[in-house]
Parts: sequence; structure tokens; C-alpha cells
Amino acid sequence: MPEEKKAGPSMSEYDRTDLLVDFVLTYYDSMNTVHDYGTGDEYSMTEVHMVTRIADHPGITVTELARRGERTKSAISQVVKKLEEKGLVVKAKQAGNGSKTLLYVSPEGQVLSDLHKAFDQEHGSLFDRVLVEKKGEESVQQFYEVLACMNEQIRQLRRKQMAKREE
Repeated sequence: MPEEKKAGPSMSEYDRTDLLVDFVLTYYDSMNTVHDYGTGDEYSMTEVHMVTRIADHPGITVTELARRGERTKSAISQVVKKLEEKGLVVKAKQAGNGSKTLLYVSPEGQVLSDLHKAFDQEHGSLFDRVLVEKKGEESVQQFYEVLACMNEQIRQLRRKQMAKREE
């Protein structure tokens, strides 16, 4: 069992970085772990979040999904193809523009999206309650503010890296 790292002012820069890497890797592993959201079938977090994004934005394109998620079109296309094969997503050509493919969820995809949202709300609330009990409401609010800041910094770095590759 991995040792638990205690955060605090005495933590070295290396230990802080190591803790962050441990967190990211643990979260990444959870993204690829399959779960039954109540349909009787198992889906990864990546798949179910993609279905929900499409459900929330009917008619979205692969290009728009890639831009919103800051992923390559190829990566998004691979996930969409799997979801289409599973009967969760359907593609339709835009009327008057046969080269533009729009994405929609199937009825099964809508059910999965609704179950996924309920699951995330229940488990997100539980996560927040545990954090509040252990660290207090103000610390939890600060955590989300720091997380949002870190996310934006990482996205900016990623955009720069992707732009360099395209040059």
C-alpha cells in the first residue's frame, strides 16, 4: 500500500510535485476504470463523459468536441466511433452541407447520460462532504479555486505545445 503523504508548509518542492503526480495518476487510472452507471453495461469515465457532452450539445461536431476538451480530433473520433458501435451515439450529415457530420445521442445514450449525471451528483456531493468534514468549507472552496487555476495553466501550456506541433 502506498504511503500517504502529508501536505503542509514543511513539504519540499519535490514532495509537492510528487504528491501532485500521484494524484493525477490515481485520477487517470480512475478515468479508465469501467463502471456500471445503472444500465447493466460498463463504461469508462472517458466514454460516459463524452456521451454526456454530446447529450448536452445535440448536433455538436468532432471538431467542436476536440476544441472544448482540448484533445485531438483523432482522439475524439476514436472515442465517438466506440460509442457509435455501442449504440450510444448516432451521426447525421448536416442538411445542405454533406461534409459536416453532427453527433447526437441515441435513446440509450440519453439514458446513460442521465444516469451518469445522477451518479456524479451523488458521488460528488459525498466527496465534498468528506472534504468539508476533514478540512472545512473554506478549504474545500480554496481547493476548487486552486484546481480551476491549475487546470487553466495546464490548458494554456497544452495549447502552446499543440500549436508548436502544428508548425
